[in-house]
Amino acid sequence: MKSIFVTALIFLSLNSNFAWSAQREVVIGLASNFSEVSSSSSNPFGDYFRDGVTLAVKDAKAKLEKKGLKIVLKEFDYGVSDARVLDAAKRAGESDAIAVLGYNFSSHALLAAPVHKKAGLPMLTPSATANRIASLGSFVHQGCFDNAFMGETLAQVAAGRLKAKKAAIIVAADCAYCTDLAEAFSKEFTRGGGEISVSIPVLQEDKNFEAVFQKLKATPHDVILVPNQELLSARIIANLSDLGVSKPFLGGDGWGNVGREFFSIVGAKKFAGYSVSHWHTEERSKASKNFVSNYIKEFKKEPNDTSVLAYDSMSLLLQAVMGAKANSRVEIENSLSEMKSFTGVTGKFIFRSDRAPKKSLILLSANNAKFQILERIDPTQGGGK
Repeated sequence: MKSIFVTALIFLSLNSNFAWSAQREVVIGLASNFSEVSSSSSNPFGDYFRDGVTLAVKDAKAKLEKKGLKIVLKEFDYGVSDARVLDAAKRAGESDAIAVLGYNFSSHALLAAPVHKKAGLPMLTPSATANRIASLGSFVHQGCFDNAFMGETLAQVAAGRLKAKKAAIIVAADCAYCTDLAEAFSKEFTRGGGEISVSIPVLQEDKNFEAVFQKLKATPHDVILVPNQELLSARIIANLSDLGVSKPFLGGDGWGNVGREFFSIVGAKKFAGYSVSHWHTEERSKASKNFVSNYIKEFKKEPNDTSVLAYDSMSLLLQAVMGAKANSRVEIENSLSEMKSFTGVTGKFIFRSDRAPKKSLILLSANNAKFQILERIDPTQGGGK
């Protein structure tokens, strides 16, 4: 009997890593707007973000269990307040989280980044595309392409596909993403010989664009860049279309990829619109079709770009967690920094030391009250090299 007991102790000792690690919890923070309606963008309660993360954890469950890891998600809600972003980042830094996924908008990510660096807490934003984010260094990571690539691509669409020589810009001055994308577009468009005929500042809360219309009416232009978030962009386009503006509109990923909220405002108005996005539900790759099917089965609704970006970034973060030497902030940071590539639903990520990952994007057109895929543009075409 004694020998059996000793043998059991030896077995448990030899397998202690597995035996005890089965109970090991890894806390990952989620930082987003989970509670308030936003006037400038869709996803008012963070559900698509939360759902994408939840599905990623579920899909990685077998691999996590093999590593003896159990993921615990802890939410840090900041509503739509910039001040609360700083508070959420501080609370995350003081928590037991070893990494944080979130800060969906560029303005939020830029506010949170210094707090995370000071706390030594890795943050991974799934959708903030500001160029400055990638230059902030350690503990700050992007899971998406940047505004430079989007702006370059939109400028090439304007000059190439639309043969535009002059462009007007209507940009939200109180939005970091918006001004950053406008600057990237302007730089590439003028480098190619185009001219920015007028840049008209607006605010994210604006709803009347009569003054904008009068400025457009007085200025020659071939295309109009609206580099703002979804609901503001939709209000601008709907208002200007009603006033008789017929020039093509251009936008970034802020317009969304499916356009439910966008077209709930624009309706069936006839206008020419082109935007770029990370992904679309009509993508025909096996990974994309499986994701859509699983998401609908799990949540009884179709995913959008927020959910797929959350899914990919959470999957990436989980891979870093499983590859880390220890479940600590420093080791998660080391694991994230050492990753060279990753393949997700939105395609292949190639990480660079000084910029956001190189990634493909999709050119969309507004047609019959929805966005449809025109073409897939790889990073080797034009900017983003």
